[in-house]
Amino acid sequence: MKYVAPNVTGVAQVVYGNQNWSTIINGTSPEALEIREWPLASGRPFTQQDVDGATKVCVLGKTVAETLFGGMDPVGQIVRVKKVPFTVLGVLAPKGQSTWGQDQDDIVFVPLTTAQKQLFGQQFPGMVRVIAVQAWGPDQVEEAEGQITELLRQRHRIQPTRRTTSP
Repeated sequence: MKYVAPNVTGVAQVVYGNQNWSTIINGTSPEALEIREWPLASGRPFTQQDVDGATKVCVLGKTVAETLFGGMDPVGQIVRVKKVPFTVLGVLAPKGQSTWGQDQDDIVFVPLTTAQKQLFGQQFPGMVRVIAVQAWGPDQVEEAEGQITELLRQRHRIQPTRRTTSP
């Protein structure tokens, strides 16, 4: 696999000054933006060191940035997510609506560990429900799927006859 990114997601209020916005918070690793082929319009992404240190930093989707900051540059500013202060590192380039009509720019990315410890209070901090992956190319998708299935079977002691995915 080329990239792997664990994800925990929830909805929370994000506040800057007297502006607030309810949006999707995605706790993940830096590879998530590579998998989604999502560049930044300004600033920088968070790093693996931010994940390792559970730092309070974030990257805003364009909708969130415009709603909270108007025309002002949010990079370097402090927003509160569930009353926890986060430094804005960057703003994502606009993606627009998904094929099912969801505004993809209505999102905030934070380091996985920060989301788990500070925002979502997970009882089992290492647990994730979604893992995004990207194979090296279309010809490697089937091989990557086999590797993922085998790893999940090993880690969760799942017998080969039992399904690992939903229908």
